[in-house]
Amino acid sequence: MKKVIVLTGASSGIGAATAKALSNSPHVLVMLARGVEKMKAIASEIDCISLVIKTDVTKVEEVNTAIETVVEKFGGIDVLINNAGIGYFDPIDEGKLDEWHTMVDVNIKGLLNITHACIPLLKKSENGHVINVTSVAAHQVFPNSAVYSATKHAVLAISKGLHQELQKDLKVTSISPGAVNTAFVDQTTNQEMISDLKAYFAKGMHPDTIAQQIIYAIEQPKNVTISEIIVRPGRS
Repeated sequence: MKKVIVLTGASSGIGAATAKALSNSPHVLVMLARGVEKMKAIASEIDCISLVIKTDVTKVEEVNTAIETVVEKFGGIDVLINNAGIGYFDPIDEGKLDEWHTMVDVNIKGLLNITHACIPLLKKSENGHVINVTSVAAHQVFPNSAVYSATKHAVLAISKGLHQELQKDLKVTSISPGAVNTAFVDQTTNQEMISDLKAYFAKGMHPDTIAQQIIYAIEQPKNVTISEIIVRPGRS
């Protein structure tokens, strides 16, 4: 069954892997991120119908314009994949306030901005589905990541709230990956930590692994909801 899928954070990492995993599918893929050239390159590699829209999820006007464009072109939205996210790692007593604010703005407010815009459309769909990519940090607080973990705890709480209140209208899935081998940790500005973080995440899962879990959740029958998936690296 063809679904219109909106994917945030689509230009790299798990988002890019998910876009490529949807290649040859019957679905329509709408890719949202700030890196428009990267998204265009990905779109050129996939065979499903796709649309690229430059969007900063922290900016309400950009989000609303993007969703209006989707509705004009495709008539509605069936699946929202909230994948956009950012993480900075520091001992909490050395944390940078601007980085804390950025994590809150992207990981929580950005997710809320686009979810708010999409909920009325998802409720109208016969296949409405919100998939929130969170983290194992939503379940366990690790050293040097207190604020990042707090934002991911918030995403998990939002997921549970959406399910409790809207389960008659749409599906809600939260996917919590452990370490994934992407450029995610390159954002960290703590030079004393960056080399160890890169070494740790280099041993993590390939982003395709998480993309497969997202596709698995999407492709379930209408009467089946995958509420939560936690994915951790196993033995190499």
